[in-house]
Amino acid sequence: MKKVLLALLVLFAISIYALDVGIVLPTKDEPRWVQDETRFRDALKDTNVSVEVLFSQGNPAKERQNVEALLSKGIKVLILCPHDAVAAAGTVDLAKKAGVTVISYDRLVTNTKSVDYYVTFDSVEVGRAQGQFLVDHATGKNNPLYLYAGALSDNNAFLFFQGAWEVLQPKIADGHLELLTPQKLKNYKTKKS
Repeated sequence: MKKVLLALLVLFAISIYALDVGIVLPTKDEPRWVQDETRFRDALKDTNVSVEVLFSQGNPAKERQNVEALLSKGIKVLILCPHDAVAAAGTVDLAKKAGVTVISYDRLVTNTKSVDYYVTFDSVEVGRAQGQFLVDHATGKNNPLYLYAGALSDNNAFLFFQGAWEVLQPKIADGHLELLTPQKLKNYKTKKS
């Protein structure tokens, strides 16, 4: 599914512009983003479209520098997976002012109207699947559950949580799962499985 989505995204960009595409991904330290770099390059290798992929290493300032560098090279399409969805707003505003088509990839850049397209998977459904996995593997009653919803700077975290909560909340209400507070969590620190 991810490969198809990447190919469609790149082909869409190519169909609109037969010019340079700049891609900025969050980090080269995680295999997922390195795989995405490879998929983008593979999708473009037999075309006349030049592409440059840069990594921001989780640093919003570096992300902005990367976008500015790509803009100086005359890109027509920017594909950005922001590390911080809010901080990236000013960065995509720069791209938009330069006449660049902006595609927010995987994570939505928020607090801006400069995003032309948002390409991702169904994050709510992913959350449901994650929640269902927990429910399916918890046996008995009062299974401890500590919720961590992810970074506030990642819009996907809210969507994952929404989907997971739809599945988990009824199981919390019926006692199948016990929602732990930070204080209750301390009691499990030294408990053996």
